[in-house]
Amino acid sequence: MSVAGGGAALSYMDSMVLAPMVRVSNLPLRLLALDYGADLVWSEEIVAQKLAACDRVVNEEIGTVEYWTRPELEGSRTKALFTTAREREKLVLQLGVGDAATALSAAQVVARDVAAFDINCGCPKHFSLSGGMGAALLKRPETIADIVKTLKRNLPLPVSCKIRLLDTEEQTVSLMQTLEKAGVDALSVHCRYVPQRSRTPAHQHMLGPLVRCVGVPVIGNGDVKTYREGREWVQSS
Repeated sequence: MSVAGGGAALSYMDSMVLAPMVRVSNLPLRLLALDYGADLVWSEEIVAQKLAACDRVVNEEIGTVEYWTRPELEGSRTKALFTTAREREKLVLQLGVGDAATALSAAQVVARDVAAFDINCGCPKHFSLSGGMGAALLKRPETIADIVKTLKRNLPLPVSCKIRLLDTEEQTVSLMQTLEKAGVDALSVHCRYVPQRSRTPAHQHMLGPLVRCVGVPVIGNGDVKTYREGREWVQSS
């Protein structure tokens, strides 16, 4: 992903960042991305309800901080997140969540080990939609705004949101401006519509007008596979 637009928070500006990718943006890839020059790294989406019920475990042998679910909740302990001190100042934790209270509960559990939070408002998969998360939030901008306000009011860390293109440019701009008023520190725009998947080329040309409609950093997402592609997109936006 690449960043364009105005504002400055957590060095979002003029940054090249690792996107949140399910089953991909885990600890080894995040550290590798940082080694190769990423300015920030996003975690894969972590379901807030699961994270809120985790225990924090420091593994001194391998130097990680681990968040594990409690056996009584899922029948066995499962990992929700692994992180290290080396990435702490660069790690943006993406939450899959549908309400402000759950978002805050999860964020409070892990706040000491991350640099910022991101709210997933774009995932189109059935699991997310049925739980009122991901792209389901695009139909409830007031809920996204409430999540942002609640996290900002209770925690000292930046908060961003990752959205998709809505049916019209006007609708997308309206959502972005609503979130800006709520206090969001940055916005990621996956330049595809909700029904579209990766086989459909991202509508990268649509990012520029959106960037100019808000005063916070805007992160372009979709079909950026190399550093050069990211830089070219920033320059054209």
